[in-house]
Amino acid sequence: MQQQRVDLEIGDRVFMTMPGSDVCDHMHVSDRVMEVEVQERGAQLFKDGQSFSFPILWGEAGIYTDSITNKPYTYDAEKKAA
Repeated sequence: MQQQRVDLEIGDRVFMTMPGSDVCDHMHVSDRVMEVEVQERGAQLFKDGQSFSFPILWGEAGIYTDSITNKPYTYDAEKKAA
């Protein structure tokens, strides 16, 4: 199954499945769909519309940096309607 790349901008909010990173494991959110706001080099997680814990690094949240544009992207996320 091919994953769909989703290009992101700072301030975007998306719904995405959290990866099994050390931080997500520690927060008990690995493999859960969470609302995520893309911040400058960080990601704020939301649960039931409220911020969940502290912002985490992009990589820990499954957000990557494009090597050409330096913009964030992820896979199989759904952008939240404005």
